[in-house]
Amino acid sequence: GTSCGGGAAGAQGKNGCRGGPSRWEAHTEGTGAKRMAVGSQPRISSAGTQVAFITAPPSAYHSQARGAQDNPESHVAIADLASGKVTILRDIPSDSSFGPVFSPDGKSIVFSSRREFFRDLNVIKEDGTGSRVIVKGTEIGHPMYYSPCWAPDGQSIFCHNARTICQLGLDGAILAKWDIDKIAPDGMTGSISVSPDGNRLLVSNEYRKNSEAPPPSLWSFDLATQQSTRLVTPKELSVSEGCWLDKDNILFQSGAAEESDEPAPRPAIYRMSLDGKNLNLLVTNGLNPTVSTP
Repeated sequence: GTSCGGGAAGAQGKNGCRGGPSRWEAHTEGTGAKRMAVGSQPRISSAGTQVAFITAPPSAYHSQARGAQDNPESHVAIADLASGKVTILRDIPSDSSFGPVFSPDGKSIVFSSRREFFRDLNVIKEDGTGSRVIVKGTEIGHPMYYSPCWAPDGQSIFCHNARTICQLGLDGAILAKWDIDKIAPDGMTGSISVSPDGNRLLVSNEYRKNSEAPPPSLWSFDLATQQSTRLVTPKELSVSEGCWLDKDNILFQSGAAEESDEPAPRPAIYRMSLDGKNLNLLVTNGLNPTVSTP
């Protein structure tokens, strides 16, 4: 299959997404796609010059999610958009890493790694040095965290576990936490994205076949007022993996989830304003949209 990413080298920045086992980047209008590397889970840097991803294909990530112990190695890698050079970060004490995300200044990457049956949350410098654990996953006291994303000031990280969304300091301290059911009722959080001004979270409430949960949805959560608002998305689209494009617009994925084995419509990336209007299909057969800053 093809893979994709979108982004505009201008007022609206760049974004990265995937369809199939390759990483691409393109314009936010859905044009100018360019293949960069082979892997999965791409996340573009704020400057729009690099993309962090993992070297394993999506099928390996699915095995990790299920706890399989025979999945192939998965390393954090960085693709430079200008030169096409790919650098694998080897100074990580795990052969099963995933979910890398650049800090706002592009100097650090937060990522998860598997350690036996546990999932640790880590940070490493962009040059591949200084890898350290932020939160060590254990059965008691420190549940596994998913979908890490940086606060705009680069001083903390938002992530979630099965019950709560948390804001963590880079030392692992819990700075704030919110009950997921109060943000996206009866849902299972798939991803979190922080607005450019740091005031709101975009939370995806995913749905799995045969689940008693409501249909998939996207929610905007105001950190100051603690109020959440369900965004109006077309009923025929299975929405997930939302991210902020700017203060008034978002991108989201529709179709098959990356870890899904079930037959489903081909995934696609859409652009939409927060009021549910101005819906545009940007990229077909694409997953995991991320956006650089203007």
